[in-house]
Amino acid sequence: MTTEKELYTNGTQKVVVSLRLKRLLIAIFASLAISAWVILQAGGQLPAFRSSRQNEQPGASEKNTRCGKTRAIVPSFNGSFDLILHDPEFKKRSIENLAKAVQIPTEIQDVNPQPSENHEYYRYFYQFHHYLQHTYPLIHKYVTLEKVNELGLLYTWQGSEENLKPILFMAHQDVVPVERKTWDSWKYPPFSGYYDEETDLLWGRGSNDCKNLLTAEMDAIEQLLKDGFKPRRTVLMSFGFDEESSGHLGAHNLALFLKERYGKDGIYSIIDEGFGVISLGDDLYVAAPINGEKGYADVVFTVNGHGGHSSVPPDHTTIGVAAELITLLEKYTFDFDFEVDNPLYGLLTCVAEHSELVPESLKKTILGASGDSKKKAALESYLATDPRFRELIRTTRAVDIIEGGVKSNALPEVASFLINHRIEIHSSVNETMEHDLKYAKEIAKKHGYGLSYNNNTIEPETDLGFIEVSVTYGLEPAPMSPSSGPVWDLFAGTIQNVFENGVFAEDPEADFYISTTLISGNTDTRYYWDLSKFIYRFVGSLMDPEILKTLHSVDEHVDISGHLSATAFIYEYVINASENI
Repeated sequence: MTTEKELYTNGTQKVVVSLRLKRLLIAIFASLAISAWVILQAGGQLPAFRSSRQNEQPGASEKNTRCGKTRAIVPSFNGSFDLILHDPEFKKRSIENLAKAVQIPTEIQDVNPQPSENHEYYRYFYQFHHYLQHTYPLIHKYVTLEKVNELGLLYTWQGSEENLKPILFMAHQDVVPVERKTWDSWKYPPFSGYYDEETDLLWGRGSNDCKNLLTAEMDAIEQLLKDGFKPRRTVLMSFGFDEESSGHLGAHNLALFLKERYGKDGIYSIIDEGFGVISLGDDLYVAAPINGEKGYADVVFTVNGHGGHSSVPPDHTTIGVAAELITLLEKYTFDFDFEVDNPLYGLLTCVAEHSELVPESLKKTILGASGDSKKKAALESYLATDPRFRELIRTTRAVDIIEGGVKSNALPEVASFLINHRIEIHSSVNETMEHDLKYAKEIAKKHGYGLSYNNNTIEPETDLGFIEVSVTYGLEPAPMSPSSGPVWDLFAGTIQNVFENGVFAEDPEADFYISTTLISGNTDTRYYWDLSKFIYRFVGSLMDPEILKTLHSVDEHVDISGHLSATAFIYEYVINASENI
């Protein structure tokens, strides 16, 4: 007998979820929340998974369901799709290419010089460029390479029909640094690119973030050139070099360069790093490309006061005032805001519609939330009280940096702290700041301090000092890319083909669906919003939660079978984008 646990009660509405289902949900959201890739199901329109095209058209989904089956788009060009997935020699070359890329330590810090100012600082990036030129000779013979801000790489494979908007693949060359004190904790050296044939895993920093994607894109284009494919639609590859420090030097300049050339909305679609395919058990799989991102704001609070000798302290030092403000901000969190257009809702409906593990009571609550306010409130209540879900439906704040004081017998003249916010998709930087300022005003008034916001005086400075609030970096939530229409249908139909007719071809029991998702982190696509309305962050791999745990951590690694399916997706998408005009 299955034991059931009551998760929440809302009036007379009671929802119970079996422990077996709970394990299913844990598996889903362990995958989706790893390493800041906190995933939401997205699309902005309901039904979230239904294509706007009719069923008889390629890529369209089944009617009468929110999570319908997508029709595969099979290209007519009979190229190397099967070879990429199954040929031992291709696999060997792919492993070698990724391993050599990992062996070049293109680490990037939080603050970096302009490339023109310090070539030595970027010496491994120049080495990486040489590696690419040597490894992909056909690309460097037939595809135009331009360098933006010296290190940003833009490859242009010109299509035969210049009136067609190009497709753009993204990745980044840089990797997060490896803590030197943790080197001995790695199973294999962090820049070894070691491949374990027994487990089919390749190890090293950048193997899964994201030199795997970069080499998959290069492998796919090199193979297309070898196969003699000639695109009608131009194909672009844009590789930044400081994504791990927000892309100010790399992606930012590449995006400006591309906008100057192609104009606003001049790109057909953009594919960047993101999520992949997750297993929901019982031969049920969902592809989860990310079609939006939460917003972001770094805010510094500075309490400016007066010094003095520690033997005659005031009631509260600047550090004490700062501590009280921190306590207040952590106590009064942002309100939960779950609406049925929240991306998470689509993923929940997909699970409810297709997983046999979902009890009828919970299924009715999920599927009924779109038209029943009580069911929606009941679902929100559960999401808000569960740590796996709650941060997906509100703005978050985290106190990450604090500074104050210089000596044990001297009162601190200044105390400051930084709060990082990840802004809920319906909110904004301004709304977030209104919430923060409410409590800054309360503390300033209580302790007799002035208050300023972004150098504008709210309350004048007093004899005690003033509290300064400054937004050092703000980014609005990303526009949601459509999850219906011809561009989406082509994208989703290609995914369906790769997995239905490729990865799962020998598994007739596999049931495969396509969702859309959202992320709490941010990628280099933040600079590309003006270039296309169709930005999808997706890697065509089956995601393993245990592997995802190693991102930005000790023992980062990637499974090669997933790497090959990611390559196959890029290969097929390039062809489909030229055949389906």
